[in-house]
Amino acid sequence: MSHIMTPMMNKFFNELYSNRNTSNEMSINEALEILGLEGKANNEQINMAYHKLMKSVHPDKGGSAYFAQKLNQARDKLLNSHH
Repeated sequence: MSHIMTPMMNKFFNELYSNRNTSNEMSINEALEILGLEGKANNEQINMAYHKLMKSVHPDKGGSAYFAQKLNQARDKLLNSHH
């Protein structure tokens, strides 16, 4: 499972230490990238990607609260953008 998580963790760390986006607001493109989605994902695709990744990063499963928070933000951003 770690081979799947490495690219996502690298993305999170790069985002954390870059000046690319200094605001707390996540863009649609960032949200898609975090969830590993492309283009116009529907609600089902968003939720499936979210749950798949959350199984690996949830703090109760030994994961990171930071990563879980980013997944939550990404899912919420994409689901709210459909309205």
